[in-house]
Amino acid sequence: MTISDDTLKRMIAEYGGFELSDAELELVRPELENYLTELQNLRDLDLSSVTSARLLRAAEGGETDA
Repeated sequence: MTISDDTLKRMIAEYGGFELSDAELELVRPELENYLTELQNLRDLDLSSVTSARLLRAAEGGETDA
């Protein structure tokens, strides 16, 4: 996913970030694009067969069922 320089500058300004030069944007861009790629990879994961940890309950009192 590629973001234009203008869009990136507006996003940074909206969040109260620093004004960056075009050279600084070119340093930031690869990191941002890697982040967005990894975010998409997480969204694409098929977790339908994974049990949610929120459904598991810890034993009270620190004792095990052994």
